[in-house]
Amino acid sequence: MSGNSVVIVGTQWGDEGKGKIVDLLTKDVSAVVRFQS
Repeated sequence: MSGNSVVIVGTQWGDEGKGKIVDLLTKDVSAVVRFQS
């Protein structure tokens, strides 16, 4: 099995900013995993 992964890491934009980027980049994917610590 082969696949691609995209990792979004950052502290500058806060959770709302990264959430918008995740929404934009994942509109055509089958699974999204998010983690907050």
